Amino acid sequence: MKKCIYILIALLGLTATSCSQSHLDIPQKSVDDLETYMANAGQAEVNKLTASIYREMHECYNRPWWNVANEITGENYAGGSDPSDQPFHVKFSTLAITADNGQLGDIWNNFYNLIYRCNLIIEKLPNDADYKARAIAEAKAMRAYAFTHLVMCFGDVPYVDHLLNPDEYEMARTAKETIWAAVEKDLNEAMTVLPSKAGKDGQKAIGGRWTKEAAIGYLAKVQLYQGKYAESAANCKKIIDGGLYDLLPNYGDVLRLAGDYSAEYLLEISNDAANTDDISNSVVNDSHRYGGLRPELVYHPDELWAYSWGFINATAAFGKEAIEHDGDAPRRLASVATFEEFTQTENNKFGFHYTNNPPGLKDDWFSSDGYCRLKGLTYNADRTVAAASAGTQYSNANWPILRYADILLIYAECAANGGADKTLGLEYFNKVRTRAGLAPAAALSMDDAMTGIKAERRFEFFMEGAERWYDLMRWGDFVSERQRQFDTYNPMWRCYPFLEKSSGGKTIRWMDTDHQMPDAHHALLPIPYAEITANRNLTQNPGY
Repeated sequence: MKKCIYILIALLGLTATSCSQSHLDIPQKSVDDLETYMANAGQAEVNKLTASIYREMHECYNRPWWNVANEITGENYAGGSDPSDQPFHVKFSTLAITADNGQLGDIWNNFYNLIYRCNLIIEKLPNDADYKARAIAEAKAMRAYAFTHLVMCFGDVPYVDHLLNPDEYEMARTAKETIWAAVEKDLNEAMTVLPSKAGKDGQKAIGGRWTKEAAIGYLAKVQLYQGKYAESAANCKKIIDGGLYDLLPNYGDVLRLAGDYSAEYLLEISNDAANTDDISNSVVNDSHRYGGLRPELVYHPDELWAYSWGFINATAAFGKEAIEHDGDAPRRLASVATFEEFTQTENNKFGFHYTNNPPGLKDDWFSSDGYCRLKGLTYNADRTVAAASAGTQYSNANWPILRYADILLIYAECAANGGADKTLGLEYFNKVRTRAGLAPAAALSMDDAMTGIKAERRFEFFMEGAERWYDLMRWGDFVSERQRQFDTYNPMWRCYPFLEKSSGGKTIRWMDTDHQMPDAHHALLPIPYAEITANRNLTQNPGY
């Protein structure tokens, strides 16, 4: 009989309930105790333990974090047929965020659950074989990934680097500088053990797992977040000079099946659209179903799947400015369209055809002010329909966590800030612009509206996790950028737009909802109320 180790892993969390009653200590048949299981784990058991941390990474990327990361930037609207449908998400779009918002607790718990699983492997698995050493290295890299997100979201958080005893459950917050040092240590230790892929096309043999280069690249990102420009650039240079990575020729292949395990992806979340197991189901539920096209609202072209809820549409703040920056270059055409462009039947610039449906609206398109997000939608060519119901035939495309384009732009940013060679920085920067379909920049600039690094990152990484959100926060631009959006696109602060069918899809009706004007306290999320009440040693972030 198989040992029930997965039951143990599922039930053991960051915190635990005291069960001192003797009648609860009855040994279970066919169940190993944790110490015995870990001590005797062979290749198959270690593979399962390793899979459990990737499974939890999928859960971290699932709702609500993916939604929140895109809603809070003001570049995508929250979902719901009106503000009362998804009020907990609308609060992030309008910055009316309070500590009792349940999405915060899910984000917090998901990342700490991942940390627990990593600590279990690091602390309990004997390092007496190469495959065990690799599992421990992957757990260290994943723990660094989890703490990076916690620090970027919440600032100082409890640093948990071991399995806690009951008297340690009420941990105080740890200074983020201490956590950053620990994150760097984990990544440095991991990269000495993790394997490299065999060549530019070698990632598929490894799958969506950490490699030496992924750990080096993620370390460069962590160092950039801290303003360690020379150190970050040096690690980027290791990736660039290693020759194992390159940009996809076609930007439109990012977040498409053609990008899976490509030379551009250093780290990616593997996805299986057939939804035949829990791992695939956990990652696609909201990234595809929550944020796709809704067939009751808008007719979809032949190329796009429309069995979704229709949320996370691009705002005019993004759509209008993407068109101003990129024009009709390939990157923009893979990212966002105006409603008129989307429904064009003759010479449609996106390659869409309307042979199965007439173009236009079936009903008012809620959470749309005239712009249709294309990036991250489910394309029929990327789906697998075997063993899946029509409503769950999501995209097979993997979600990149770290791309080579990011490595090039990180180096360029470090150079612009005096931490690397500016000539090389400009060369790498223009590689990204050239692939996007833009003319080369003449010089490195952070703030230039048309050729600056900030603008380039905004349009390059649209809809890719928390890239835009974290960039704004680390630059100190979050409050000023949200204020600029308010000043320029005042109606969006009423949050809920409806593209009206009655006017041919050209008039926007707005529904008012509560909002907060941006100020300094929005630079961090509040610590979840449930954590504050359960842990007397936790303090709240200012302003909440």
